[in-house]
Amino acid sequence: MGKENDNRMSGKRIGVVINTTFKPARDVHLGIVNYILSGGIGTPLLFVAGNGTSPANVQAFAENGIDGMIFCGVRQRIVREFLRLMPDHPPVVLGTHAILPEEDWELLGCGGAVMVDNESIGEKAADFFVDHGLRHFAFFASNVCRERIAGAIRRDAFRRRIQERLGAEATFSQCVTGVVADNDDYWEVGNGESEKWVGELPHPCGVLVNEDREAANILAICKNLGIRVPDDLEILGVNNSHGFCEQAQPAISSLAPDYARCAVEAVDMLTALIADPKLPRDRRRVWVPSCAIIERGSTSSGDFGHVVAQAREFIRRNACEGIGVPDVVAQVGVSRRLLEKRVREATGGSVLDMIQKVRLENVCRLLANTTLPISAVTTNSGYEPTSNLGHLFRRTYGMSMREFRARHAAGEAETGART
Repeated sequence: MGKENDNRMSGKRIGVVINTTFKPARDVHLGIVNYILSGGIGTPLLFVAGNGTSPANVQAFAENGIDGMIFCGVRQRIVREFLRLMPDHPPVVLGTHAILPEEDWELLGCGGAVMVDNESIGEKAADFFVDHGLRHFAFFASNVCRERIAGAIRRDAFRRRIQERLGAEATFSQCVTGVVADNDDYWEVGNGESEKWVGELPHPCGVLVNEDREAANILAICKNLGIRVPDDLEILGVNNSHGFCEQAQPAISSLAPDYARCAVEAVDMLTALIADPKLPRDRRRVWVPSCAIIERGSTSSGDFGHVVAQAREFIRRNACEGIGVPDVVAQVGVSRRLLEKRVREATGGSVLDMIQKVRLENVCRLLANTTLPISAVTTNSGYEPTSNLGHLFRRTYGMSMREFRARHAAGEAETGART
């Protein structure tokens, strides 16, 4: 739809309002920018970002020659007040986690919504845990307003799919708790409710946690109670928030909805609404079902057991410290032969391949984001100065490390110029 958008949106201006404290909103923002840079549309954008955006600010923003607006992650109260203040508002598209109440549809008027398909998130999580051979399941959510409706949909789909696949063989537990702070973005656990619930879960159990921030709290509770993750509980969060997922120990596996697709759908819908304000309601509702599971240390590797998960986590944290295969064998506590067998079954490669993959990813990161000399990049990625890293890098990426750095720098310069 890119060419069509270029023509329709010529000279148009879109306002995008996001909540910067909400990772999905930031991801949609990035998706919109990438869509523009890729030639999806050819129109300037204005961005207002922030959780505390007042209706007056939004109204002034919309009155600044805006032909259409996209809201994402902004409190519904703010959107409602904005729309009430401007009965002749331009077309509006909401990026939302849940279905809209009927009164919101009436208020939208010439507007639409792009919604994450929360049922598909619950179903995918259920299939993931069932395929790991689990028979006990649990769902956890906090009482944060913006997650309440989405969480209920995910929970019901999660439980329904488990029952479809396992019937009476499965057990299911749920807990919704928390005290919402004034800004609706943080919560506190009260009265030990969560700790008691986690402590009473059967083992092994697959736990779907409604958001990564909450998953990090559950992980902390497990540590305090001496519950092993992923041996006793496998934990799966939602949204793939790197700050929570990567910093946790073990790192949190997470479901990542396709927010880039949400961004494209939102822009395309707004384009259609600007061209035809009387677009039928069935074309003003889009659900985006696709999501990926980013596996980290908080979940096992399914039929290949916990051995590969433990090895992967140890390698992820220590590959650039110069470890070798014997160090991984000692960490997981099995024979080298068994470890190599399980890793090959799970990944198709060897333990050394896993180590090299993490190291090479670090080499690429350092080449792209730092000005360190090649020798320093080598040693900081776990290689000896006399290693054949140069040959390995060229064989893997089809270019030298210097060429990789130069191409990345040229790409950044081009992006900066276009922006």
